[in-house]
Amino acid sequence: MMKTLNVITLILCFLVCAASAQSKKPLVTFEQMFTPAQQKSMGLSKLTAAEKEALRAHVESMLVRVASAEKKTPVAPGGRGAAGKVYAGVGGGHWIKKNIERGTYILLEDRSLWQIDPLDKINASLWLSISNITVVESNAGSPGYNYLLINTDDGEKAHAKYLGKQ
Repeated sequence: MMKTLNVITLILCFLVCAASAQSKKPLVTFEQMFTPAQQKSMGLSKLTAAEKEALRAHVESMLVRVASAEKKTPVAPGGRGAAGKVYAGVGGGHWIKKNIERGTYILLEDRSLWQIDPLDKINASLWLSISNITVVESNAGSPGYNYLLINTDDGEKAHAKYLGKQ
């Protein structure tokens, strides 16, 4: 009974989101949010077109809220952004443009600046410019260090806080 009620509530939420989303042009498509492989692995490929649109609209509204909250987040001393920023370039294909202060900060080729978790600074201190980097989300580091930078050239890893684009 409770499971049925949860499913009905979820469907109603999808329908409400879909109705409100149809009144404006989408910022991002469902396919841009979820690759076909992700859709299959998460069961999203089974959704109807209306359900996909409702999910797309819901995720988009959450992203807009996060982005607007970032604009209101004060900038820390020294001009570096505060913690909690969302990095859109998760994945491979990155490389180090500059290792700053012996592994305290890493600047990637896309101008994203990362503060390295002090517990992992020893690993990042030896990273070289042009080393290949993969960025993944992770909650295993110290609080606020929500990403993991993986140096795919040497296999070293370091938890990091995304500080924004420089």
